[in-house]
Amino acid sequence: MNSFNNNPATTVLSLETLKQFRIIFKSVNRHFHDIEKAVGIGGAALWALAEVAESDNITVSKLAAAMSIHQSTASNLVDKLVSDNYLNRVKDTVDRRVVRLSLTVHGQQVLQRAPLPHKGILPDALMRLNTASLQMLNKHLNELIQHMDAKQASAAFEPLGLS
Repeated sequence: MNSFNNNPATTVLSLETLKQFRIIFKSVNRHFHDIEKAVGIGGAALWALAEVAESDNITVSKLAAAMSIHQSTASNLVDKLVSDNYLNRVKDTVDRRVVRLSLTVHGQQVLQRAPLPHKGILPDALMRLNTASLQMLNKHLNELIQHMDAKQASAAFEPLGLS
């Protein structure tokens, strides 16, 4: 049984907060649309290219950690980026079991043409918050998620803007 707060002030505040979520979601979607229009790849793909560019010879597991996504999701994303000639896989010269990623010339060109921020506007905005604000936001979002009846917890490790 759900218990609702029927206080009119709470109702108004809830609706105002809902508007803020709409602004966030629509802004993120708009940024992803702008990326696809400008360079023909999705937001998650662009973020992956940016991570590879920043971390010379990164591995798939480190890419997954940098993007906070499942290793299998990162592998699938990398497979697509390799097949579309944005990334190269290179075997490590010391440990041949290790595969590192590097940008192709095509990947570098796409990254140069892509709108900023390459990691997406939501991760960028979160990184700009001070630690105390980020901790409070995290706490309150966790509380909000606990109040949701139909939550998709598995979505925590799926990138936004995957295409």
